[in-house]
Amino acid sequence: MNFNYNAKSLFLALVVLMLTHCLTVDNAQAQAPVTDVGAGIQREALWDQEKGILSEINWYNILIKVLNGDIKGLTGELLGIDQQMLESLQKVSSLIKDYKRVKETKDMLDKIIQVYTEKLPLLVEDENFSPRQAEAIVQSFDLILDDSRLLITTVLNAIVKDDLFLMDDKQRYDTINGIYEDVRKHYGTICYLYNKLLYASYQKSFESGQLKSFAFYYSLYN
Repeated sequence: MNFNYNAKSLFLALVVLMLTHCLTVDNAQAQAPVTDVGAGIQREALWDQEKGILSEINWYNILIKVLNGDIKGLTGELLGIDQQMLESLQKVSSLIKDYKRVKETKDMLDKIIQVYTEKLPLLVEDENFSPRQAEAIVQSFDLILDDSRLLITTVLNAIVKDDLFLMDDKQRYDTINGIYEDVRKHYGTICYLYNKLLYASYQKSFESGQLKSFAFYYSLYN
């Protein structure tokens, strides 16, 4: 299985460059501080919007349930598959849940959810970014979130390819490892964007002599 992220990664790289450039421009212009009432309301609204999107398209938790061998409450309509595929998924998901690579995949999915629920809010409320930049940050993470459904569909198709997983050891490993690699690439895209934005904030804090505040804000002393 090959999951191509080149076009999306290029677009996100352009977003990062745009945001980094805007940080430099905003140093010479008046930037609405986080204590400004209007800016604070705008940032809060942005994060409420992101939480709504995450709850509506929570494909990461769906995939975790599948890899746990527990698809109770999931329907073919929700997963975008027919009844026959759903029955195949019920058989296979209980067979693969104990594989080491499957556990590593679930761990990565947990980290992805952590980025969206714990780290992204900090970026959105970081006063090194203007409200306009915070909006661009939310939009860029939403683009990756939109990819999650395609990712889940790719993984589900791989799982139900053989509804009893009756294949030799190499075929079984290749299938499970392919799932792992697809999720790893997806996670890598998210980490790339987050780390680039964090570094942009670090640079501005460094230039303004506010590194200590930056470290405390992102709990880097913990």
